[in-house]
Amino acid sequence: MQDNLRDAPGKLDAKAGIAAAAISLDTATITLNWGTTYQRLEGFGAFAGRATPFFESPKRDSIMKQLWGTDGLQLNMIRGEVMYNYPFDKTTGTVTIQPAGTSIDMDVTSAGYQALTTAQKAQLAQLWILKKVKERYQTPIMFASTWTPPLSMKTNTSSESGKNFNGLNYSCCSTDFANYLAGFTKAYQNEGIYFYGISPSNEPENVFSDWPASYWTAGHLGEFITNNLRPALNAKGLNSVKIISSENAAWGTANSFLSGMDKSNVDVLAGHGYVEIGDLILGKRGLNPNPATWNYATGNRPVWMTEACDDSGVYDNTMVGGLKLAINMHKFLAECNVNAYVYWLGMLAIRNNESLICTNGDGSLDYPKTYDVMGQYSRFVHAGYYRFNSALANNSTLKVSAWKDPATGKFSVVIVNPGGSETHCRLNLSGFGSSQLTSYLTADNSSAHWQQSAPVSPAANGSFVVVVPPSSVITFTGNAI
Repeated sequence: MQDNLRDAPGKLDAKAGIAAAAISLDTATITLNWGTTYQRLEGFGAFAGRATPFFESPKRDSIMKQLWGTDGLQLNMIRGEVMYNYPFDKTTGTVTIQPAGTSIDMDVTSAGYQALTTAQKAQLAQLWILKKVKERYQTPIMFASTWTPPLSMKTNTSSESGKNFNGLNYSCCSTDFANYLAGFTKAYQNEGIYFYGISPSNEPENVFSDWPASYWTAGHLGEFITNNLRPALNAKGLNSVKIISSENAAWGTANSFLSGMDKSNVDVLAGHGYVEIGDLILGKRGLNPNPATWNYATGNRPVWMTEACDDSGVYDNTMVGGLKLAINMHKFLAECNVNAYVYWLGMLAIRNNESLICTNGDGSLDYPKTYDVMGQYSRFVHAGYYRFNSALANNSTLKVSAWKDPATGKFSVVIVNPGGSETHCRLNLSGFGSSQLTSYLTADNSSAHWQQSAPVSPAANGSFVVVVPPSSVITFTGNAI
């Protein structure tokens, strides 16, 4: 900007003419107000489940790098699973998380590995993933969710699912289940994995699943957390481990569930990002396109969206699928004010919308546009950033969120354009300035995951004129001065 002050009068007149011409092209005005600040971001992540194909993939090191490494999504969170089939000694409260006689570095083609049960392979795989992610990328936030208690502790001891209200048998097993969760957490701590938090449920309202699940009422889950889980964790010296709840499938369901639950010992409030129950009854599935802000006081506790994907149909690796995720992420981050966003699966050994990285029939990896869209947030909006005001005018199509690091002055503006028209935007900076912006584009025809532009300089008045392509997500980064 100092160069502008040294320009000759003729140059200033010319620049003014260029700026006037640009204004005539504007179809959106975005005002970034540095002084109006909202929630603090804690990060982005993915689930480490479906761990066996991850562990067995010959490309597992590359996959891990593309999810948590600096060249990839730069995720700083990972969600694990408290599996229900670990060996458990009720007398000592000890949970065995690694099958006897195995090594996390054992050859997956070896006879010893092939002799393991399906459950043992999954246990070993998850342990490998979590240890390697911590070792290689120092991922700071690891947490685990529980699909179901061990079958011996359920009302129907022969069923994995939550069908017909099958869940924890409160008359006999609340203490045992709490000790199981604490034992799992302690066993991982002994392996060098210090869980940030533990969640005793996953979609607790579920009474129709064919997969492992457990039904809970809000009253019983709150009582279990306060009377059993928190004391069990503390008894094993796990006082700093946070309790996450309640992880309902739909955001609106989580709102009603948590509002009627004893949350006195819940440290992180959580829900999932799928369609609401009314849509599900009508046969709709997939990402919630319009989650509503919770209408009860959260007590300033962090709010996390801990699972989402488009599970609604045929595999789509184009921007059609990418924009579904972009809208979902924008709604949760910029309207529901969540502090963290965690995708469902990191990888699958097939092509499926549930995963950020998929595998083609020839074994090569496929990166759908959902992978790129996730990176528009996770690569350029880091833990410790705060959302700040980004007022959009003269446009009803774009979705805009702005993020800043108060310590360094770095900032990012993520713009989603689900429309079919190129949009010219004027970015007005209020309370700060910047000498340049750099953009990173995701579109169907973009040449890289995050196609980088040449830096853009401000106009004479300090604003920026930028172009947002149709059907795209684009992030602008800069430094405040």
